[in-house]
Amino acid sequence: MIKSEKVMIVGKTRIRMTCKLEAQLFSTTYQLKPIKQQNITKVAATMLVAYEGTVDQQEETLQESILEVEKILNDGYGPFIAEASYWIEMNDEAAAVICINLWNEKPLITEIYTSKKFLHQGMASTLIRTSMNKLNRMGYGELALNVTVENSSALHLYEKLGFVKE
Repeated sequence: MIKSEKVMIVGKTRIRMTCKLEAQLFSTTYQLKPIKQQNITKVAATMLVAYEGTVDQQEETLQESILEVEKILNDGYGPFIAEASYWIEMNDEAAAVICINLWNEKPLITEIYTSKKFLHQGMASTLIRTSMNKLNRMGYGELALNVTVENSSALHLYEKLGFVKE
Protein backbone atom coordinates (compact mmCIF):
# COMPACT_ATOMS: atom_id res chain seq x y z
CA MET A 1 0.00 0.00 0.00
CA ILE A 2 2.60 2.56 -1.04
CA LYS A 3 0.94 5.63 -2.49
CA SER A 4 2.74 8.91 -2.87
CA GLU A 5 0.99 11.82 -1.20
CA LYS A 6 3.15 14.88 -0.75
CA VAL A 7 1.90 18.10 0.74
CA MET A 8 3.69 21.43 0.49
CA ILE A 9 3.33 23.52 3.65
CA VAL A 10 5.11 26.87 3.73
CA GLY A 11 7.99 25.62 1.60
CA LYS A 12 8.23 22.23 3.34
CA THR A 13 7.43 18.87 1.81
CA ARG A 14 5.44 16.60 4.11
CA ILE A 15 4.43 13.02 3.49
CA ARG A 16 1.63 10.96 4.96
CA MET A 17 2.50 7.77 6.81
CA THR A 18 0.09 5.19 8.18
CA CYS A 19 0.30 2.21 10.48
CA LYS A 20 -2.07 -0.70 11.05
CA LEU A 21 -3.04 -0.74 14.70
CA GLU A 22 -2.05 -3.85 16.61
CA ALA A 23 -1.36 -4.37 20.30
CA GLN A 24 2.02 -2.91 21.23
CA LEU A 25 3.90 -4.85 23.89
CA PHE A 26 6.28 -2.60 25.80
CA SER A 27 6.97 -1.33 29.28
CA THR A 28 7.68 2.16 30.49
CA THR A 29 8.55 3.98 33.66
CA TYR A 30 7.07 7.24 32.37
CA GLN A 31 3.80 8.51 33.79
CA LEU A 32 1.54 9.61 30.96
CA LYS A 33 -1.03 12.27 31.73
CA PRO A 34 -4.16 13.25 29.82
CA ILE A 35 -4.02 16.67 28.19
CA LYS A 36 -6.43 19.04 29.90
CA GLN A 37 -7.21 22.75 29.60
CA GLN A 38 -5.09 23.57 32.66
CA ASN A 39 -2.02 21.99 30.95
CA ILE A 40 -2.18 24.11 27.78
CA THR A 41 0.57 26.56 28.77
CA LYS A 42 3.03 23.77 29.70
CA VAL A 43 2.21 21.80 26.55
CA ALA A 44 2.50 24.93 24.40
CA ALA A 45 5.80 26.01 25.99
CA THR A 46 7.28 22.63 25.11
CA MET A 47 5.96 22.90 21.56
CA LEU A 48 7.80 26.18 21.16
CA VAL A 49 11.08 24.80 22.59
CA ALA A 50 10.87 21.46 20.76
CA TYR A 51 10.40 23.00 17.31
CA GLU A 52 12.60 26.08 17.76
CA GLY A 53 15.25 26.21 15.04
CA THR A 54 13.98 23.08 13.30
CA VAL A 55 12.44 22.53 9.88
CA ASP A 56 9.06 22.06 11.64
CA GLN A 57 9.02 25.38 13.50
CA GLN A 58 5.82 27.32 12.82
CA GLU A 59 5.10 29.26 16.01
CA GLU A 60 7.40 32.11 17.05
CA THR A 61 5.93 33.01 20.45
CA LEU A 62 4.39 31.27 23.43
CA GLN A 63 1.06 32.95 22.63
CA GLU A 64 1.09 31.50 19.09
CA SER A 65 1.86 28.06 20.54
CA ILE A 66 -0.98 28.38 23.05
CA LEU A 67 -3.38 29.28 20.24
CA GLU A 68 -2.20 26.23 18.25
CA VAL A 69 -2.68 23.85 21.19
CA GLU A 70 -6.12 25.35 21.87
CA LYS A 71 -7.03 24.83 18.20
CA ILE A 72 -6.04 21.15 18.44
CA LEU A 73 -7.96 20.58 21.68
CA ASN A 74 -10.99 22.49 20.40
CA ASP A 75 -11.41 20.30 17.30
CA GLY A 76 -9.71 22.69 14.87
CA TYR A 77 -8.18 19.70 13.08
CA GLY A 78 -11.15 17.40 13.52
CA PRO A 79 -12.50 15.99 16.78
CA PHE A 80 -9.79 15.79 19.46
CA ILE A 81 -9.37 12.25 20.81
CA ALA A 82 -8.53 13.08 24.41
CA GLU A 83 -8.47 9.41 25.46
CA ALA A 84 -5.47 8.77 23.16
CA SER A 85 -3.60 12.07 23.69
CA TYR A 86 -1.00 12.36 26.43
CA TRP A 87 1.93 14.28 27.85
CA ILE A 88 4.86 13.28 30.03
CA GLU A 89 5.78 15.64 32.85
CA MET A 90 9.39 15.89 34.07
CA ASN A 91 10.67 18.54 36.49
CA ASP A 92 7.32 20.37 36.42
CA GLU A 93 7.34 20.80 32.62
CA ALA A 94 5.95 18.93 29.65
CA ALA A 95 8.83 16.76 28.42
CA ALA A 96 6.93 15.18 25.52
CA VAL A 97 3.44 15.44 24.00
CA ILE A 98 1.20 13.55 21.57
CA CYS A 99 -2.12 14.88 20.26
CA ILE A 100 -4.54 12.75 18.25
CA ASN A 101 -7.45 14.13 16.24
CA LEU A 102 -9.98 12.42 14.02
CA TRP A 103 -9.36 13.48 10.42
CA ASN A 104 -11.66 12.09 7.71
CA GLU A 105 -12.95 9.61 10.30
CA LYS A 106 -9.46 8.22 10.96
CA PRO A 107 -7.09 8.97 13.87
CA LEU A 108 -4.25 11.33 12.96
CA ILE A 109 -1.25 12.31 15.07
CA THR A 110 -1.58 16.08 14.81
CA GLU A 111 1.37 16.73 17.13
CA ILE A 112 4.19 14.62 18.55
CA TYR A 113 7.16 16.43 20.04
CA THR A 114 9.79 16.16 22.76
CA SER A 115 11.61 18.99 24.50
CA LYS A 116 15.21 19.09 23.27
CA LYS A 117 16.64 18.34 26.70
CA PHE A 118 14.63 15.09 26.88
CA LEU A 119 15.39 13.76 23.39
CA HIS A 120 16.56 10.17 22.83
CA GLN A 121 15.02 8.82 26.03
CA GLY A 122 12.18 6.87 24.38
CA MET A 123 9.41 9.30 25.28
CA ALA A 124 8.06 9.77 21.75
CA SER A 125 7.94 6.04 21.07
CA THR A 126 6.25 5.48 24.45
CA LEU A 127 3.63 8.11 23.65
CA ILE A 128 2.99 6.71 20.16
CA ARG A 129 2.76 3.09 21.34
CA THR A 130 0.42 4.04 24.19
CA SER A 131 -1.82 5.97 21.78
CA MET A 132 -1.75 3.07 19.32
CA ASN A 133 -2.89 0.65 22.03
CA LYS A 134 -5.68 2.96 23.17
CA LEU A 135 -6.92 3.58 19.61
CA ASN A 136 -6.81 -0.16 18.89
CA ARG A 137 -8.94 -0.83 22.00
CA MET A 138 -11.34 1.91 20.84
CA GLY A 139 -11.87 -0.02 17.59
CA TYR A 140 -9.72 1.96 15.16
CA GLY A 141 -7.68 -0.03 12.66
CA GLU A 142 -5.16 2.53 11.45
CA LEU A 143 -3.23 5.59 12.62
CA ALA A 144 -1.83 8.28 10.32
CA LEU A 145 0.62 11.15 10.61
CA ASN A 146 2.25 13.75 8.39
CA VAL A 147 6.01 14.21 8.58
CA THR A 148 8.39 16.70 7.04
CA VAL A 149 10.68 14.86 4.60
CA GLU A 150 13.75 16.66 5.96
CA ASN A 151 13.07 15.37 9.50
CA SER A 152 15.07 12.16 9.06
CA SER A 153 15.14 11.22 12.76
CA ALA A 154 11.34 11.37 12.94
CA LEU A 155 11.02 9.36 9.72
CA HIS A 156 13.33 6.69 11.17
CA LEU A 157 11.33 6.50 14.41
CA TYR A 158 8.01 6.19 12.59
CA GLU A 159 9.33 3.46 10.30
CA LYS A 160 10.70 1.61 13.34
CA LEU A 161 7.20 1.73 14.87
CA GLY A 162 5.60 0.25 11.73
CA PHE A 163 4.48 3.34 9.83
CA VAL A 164 4.78 3.19 6.03
CA LYS A 165 4.68 5.98 3.48
CA GLU A 166 1.42 6.22 1.59
